Amino acid sequence: MNFIITLIILILILGIIVFIHELGHFLAAKKIGVYVYEFSVGMGPKLFSFKRKNDETIYSLRLLPLGGFTALANDEVNSKELKKEQILENKSALGKFFVLIMGIVFNFVLAIVFLFINGLIYGSPVTDPYVGEVVEDSPAYNAGLESGDLILKVDGHHVASFDDILLETRFVKGEKESFVFTVSRNDKELDIRISPNYVEDEDGEKSPSFGFTESGRRKTGFVNAVKYGFSATWKSTFGAFNVLGKLITGKVGASNLSGPIGVFTVVDNVKSGGFEVLIYLTAYLSINVAVINLIPVPVFDGGRILLLLVEKITKKKVNAKVETIINNVGAILLILLMLYVTLNDIFKLF
Repeated sequence: MNFIITLIILILILGIIVFIHELGHFLAAKKIGVYVYEFSVGMGPKLFSFKRKNDETIYSLRLLPLGGFTALANDEVNSKELKKEQILENKSALGKFFVLIMGIVFNFVLAIVFLFINGLIYGSPVTDPYVGEVVEDSPAYNAGLESGDLILKVDGHHVASFDDILLETRFVKGEKESFVFTVSRNDKELDIRISPNYVEDEDGEKSPSFGFTESGRRKTGFVNAVKYGFSATWKSTFGAFNVLGKLITGKVGASNLSGPIGVFTVVDNVKSGGFEVLIYLTAYLSINVAVINLIPVPVFDGGRILLLLVEKITKKKVNAKVETIINNVGAILLILLMLYVTLNDIFKLF
């Protein structure tokens, strides 16, 4: 029963994120007059579909809740029955960009709205990394860290949240002897060197333990909820790009990535936290989907935007065969990455 509940929650979360992303593409395409064949939530076999009166689009729900698509008229060869202006490739570069970027924009908007709701109902957490409790005789305590300190940097790298601190301290090679925390205390900046203890988790991986917690400060009210929606989205976006940069440079290994099974495990672990935790998780995952789609790699929106930019600069359309090859290679690499991540998730379970 627990498995089924977790699965339903996961399907709802992914379904909302995918629906909003595809809705962005769909509304943008409709806005500029592109013919939309189908708007689908989910992939694979079709469960049911319908059409509205005076609307060409088929609206469908498919079996696998791990994706979705908006089928646009994008090829004159296969869309001969349509007017020229109804085909995406005949639109201006700005029009094409508008359609491509709006899925990403809608994911960011979803995050802002959900975080605003959380802030309005439960109070807005102060996202700045203020130190809460410092455990007596812990490495942080012995180094001189104090409750109320605002952490500004870790080893010279700026941090804007506790997620950033985790990224700068946990995802390092080997057991680092010490970390330098730059903190603000009484309007003065101090450098505090902390030598952490290393704790082994269930997977046999060791992570640093410093002995302090975040402050847990919260602010109430509509205005603070609005500020929290935007600030938390910005900081999570910055954190996601930070992780992406460390993946590219090799500072964070691909083994730290999670696929659907990993997300299922996260949902199973946090669902007891209630609506507040689940709505935050949805916002966080929506931000990650937006950031991933900005990557200038084929099969992602960012890759298609990059090809659009190349066309704009060269004043020439990218050869259809070359574009197909690039997309196919990108799809194969993405499938291989997903297989690796999924197998890694399975190994972690056992």
